Amino acid sequence: MKRPKIVICRHAESLEDVDKRIYDHYADLEVPLTEKGIAQALDFGLTLMELLNGSTQVNFYTSPGIRNIQTLKLIMRSMPSNINVNVEIEPLIVKQDWGKITGENRPGVEAERYKTGVLRYKFPTGESAASLLKRLSRFKDKIFEIQTSSRHDIVVLSHGFEFRVLLMLIMGWEEEFFESLGNLKNCEHRVLTLEEDGRYSLDKPLRQHGLQITRLLHN
Repeated sequence: MKRPKIVICRHAESLEDVDKRIYDHYADLEVPLTEKGIAQALDFGLTLMELLNGSTQVNFYTSPGIRNIQTLKLIMRSMPSNINVNVEIEPLIVKQDWGKITGENRPGVEAERYKTGVLRYKFPTGESAASLLKRLSRFKDKIFEIQTSSRHDIVVLSHGFEFRVLLMLIMGWEEEFFESLGNLKNCEHRVLTLEEDGRYSLDKPLRQHGLQITRLLHN
């Protein structure tokens, strides 16, 4: 019997990835892909077809961000007609709301965030990490229930940090180990496979950045 998979992919390169002052001109969820990002998404579409070989039904879940939706549309160009596809724009996996971020205040906000701990910090005018964890936990439970009952493959198009948090929740990582990991690059992906014992295995580990965890330096 084919073991169902969850494929999690970070969106392709967007303007935010090349210009940190972009929030002076765009709302976060309106940031589009770059030309390089368009090419990345098309390439990943071909990779995804190999990963989904043998699938007959795939459920796609994407963040409402424009860069995620653009990535999805480009990926879908490679989907063969013999695979049934269901697509949901999923608010539960939207990028954490940083509030009013500008090119000027971003460095200070990020420094305080890493000092406090990225899983503990609340943006002054945005969303708390606790709120992010709660909604990503709800999403995890949702896709687990769907996959257990249907055995369908699932593809999740997320953001870099949210991708890492979702993996932490699925794999049961401790906070310090989570903080030692770096975010994946644009259109980088990981595959989770549902094993016979009901647990998920990860196809390969995330990169560890090797830097000191700022939060621990201030304890």
